Amino acid sequence: MSQITSSSSRRALIIFIILAVLFCAQMGWWIIFQYRSAGSARGFFSEILEEHKGQTISLLNSRLAAAGRTVENLSSETPGIPYGLGDVITGIVAEQNLLSADLTDSLFATREKDGTKFYIFLNRDYPQTMIAGDSRLQYTPPSGEVPRLDWVTMEHIAVKPESYSEIDAERERHTRMFLMEGSFFFVLIVIGGYMIFLSLKRLKQTREEQLLFIHSITHELKIPLTSLNLFLDTMKRRNFEPKLVSELAPKMKEDLVRLNQLIDNILQVRRLADRQVQIRIERLNLSAELSNFGDRIKERIEAAGGKLKIDVAENIWIDGALPELIRVWELLVDNSLKYGQSGGLEIGITLKKTRDSAEIIFRDNGPGIPS
Repeated sequence: MSQITSSSSRRALIIFIILAVLFCAQMGWWIIFQYRSAGSARGFFSEILEEHKGQTISLLNSRLAAAGRTVENLSSETPGIPYGLGDVITGIVAEQNLLSADLTDSLFATREKDGTKFYIFLNRDYPQTMIAGDSRLQYTPPSGEVPRLDWVTMEHIAVKPESYSEIDAERERHTRMFLMEGSFFFVLIVIGGYMIFLSLKRLKQTREEQLLFIHSITHELKIPLTSLNLFLDTMKRRNFEPKLVSELAPKMKEDLVRLNQLIDNILQVRRLADRQVQIRIERLNLSAELSNFGDRIKERIEAAGGKLKIDVAENIWIDGALPELIRVWELLVDNSLKYGQSGGLEIGITLKKTRDSAEIIFRDNGPGIPS
């Protein structure tokens, strides 16, 4: 079952990594797509604005060209501003009537007719009044002499930089949104991958513990079974002599008890794993129970060539579960017998009262169990 679960978890981790890579690739593609889409939209919008700017310039120049054709019909005797051109032309002055020679701040064009040179002063703010309602265009007024009356060019009318800000802001908003969402899901992916890694690590540890547990249980089961088999073979070779049977029967009984306790411990571990154990707490005379336990295991320890020393304080009462306490005590004694010195084992059991608690000490002269 562990192998199947481990293999399934590895496959799940591989699938998870593949999905994570695909997700990151998808997020990257979406961000690139947004940038490209925004760039395409910006280019398309720029073409529209440039076309609109060209149409605006054509409209302004058509009005100025019409004014120029009207001015060509002026006579030297009546150089006034023709009717309806006051918004385009601010004045028409013959050269001999020009009061000031400094025309730096003026916008004008010159025409000669009938041997007379005329200065046609133009309204520099005329384009601004025409595009005032268009928030996407801006006007830069010129000064000085212009060669033609339809003087408006691309240098004078331009698209405002902020006209592109809406598209740029939308692109940035989409990019931030995808980055934030992508970061959030990426964090979830990292957490999920880490959880799967921890699961695989725990699964590996559980498998190692299971193998160690099975090895230990197999070894522990073989010991009493081998002993029973040896006793039976010995009695069979001796034709079941009554004296030999009487000597070996208690030892066989002890091995059977040990085997039964081991099986009970295995079942108890299973019940603990399934959380089916109901521990019953009761009032116990710990001094009497520990003394009785010592009397039961004394013969077993001495049969193994060891010695048991018990020092139990009298009349110590606790609230506890006696079967679970006995299992713990038997496990400690079994470990002492299993890992203790052969022929010179000494086991000491001490019970004493410390303030509001009872303290039990199991001590032996064995090498201990490496941690």
